[in-house]
Amino acid sequence: MAALTRVFSQKQIDPLKTNLISGIGCSSRMPLYFQTFGMHTLHGRAIPVAIGSRLSRPDIKTIVIGGDGDLFSIGTNHFVHAARKNFDITVICIDNRIYAMTKNQASPTSTIGYQGNLTPYGKLSAVLNVVEFSISCGATFVSRAHCNSPEHLQEMISCAMDHNGFSLVHVLAPCKTFNKESFLSEKCHRVIDINKDLAHDPTDRAAAITHAAASIDFDNNESSKIPVGIYWKHHSITFEEQVKEIRKNTRQSDVHSIISGLHIS
Repeated sequence: MAALTRVFSQKQIDPLKTNLISGIGCSSRMPLYFQTFGMHTLHGRAIPVAIGSRLSRPDIKTIVIGGDGDLFSIGTNHFVHAARKNFDITVICIDNRIYAMTKNQASPTSTIGYQGNLTPYGKLSAVLNVVEFSISCGATFVSRAHCNSPEHLQEMISCAMDHNGFSLVHVLAPCKTFNKESFLSEKCHRVIDINKDLAHDPTDRAAAITHAAASIDFDNNESSKIPVGIYWKHHSITFEEQVKEIRKNTRQSDVHSIISGLHIS
């Protein structure tokens, strides 16, 4: 929240031209703390509400805030098609790798073997690789940041907001109650910036997929790095821009005149 606040301040964001939308979860109360327009929606349904906001008011910047369970479990279907259609929406996923509000339930991003309340013998399914998944879905800007690197997190949010198209900031963040071991501060020395340290070109999709695929096991492998940075950036026409072009070439009609012209017997 502090990083987003600083970005708003630096960019001199007009609160009347900004809409923060969230679903359900610990992170989803964030819109309540900002002086912007905002909506606290249903579990997993923040993105379709954001799409409605963009189609009705494309002049207003729309930001979705959600957790790993909210966006990549119950809300996965909405994420896939919003990314594929390239709506101009910035999605900030605050990933603590569990459902915390349901008191320690394994989420799609929990590691294999994680012992939550509903998985006492350990989680059996594979970890969802958020970055690789997002690139595959068609998101045109995909990045990752670590909560213990606030300046870099701020930079990733700022770049995502500047991008014209569907953008994701995947934030690795702890749950201070249930899953804090995943992102302890002593792991910060393992954080590596793929753009500065590895000279990754975010316009190279094949390299982006390679880096994303190699970044999933940093919890279980203490010798592995925790990669952050901009993985993928691609400029493509947005859904809203396509709608605008269609409206230019079609005759606008008033819905009331259409209804009044109907002959219903």
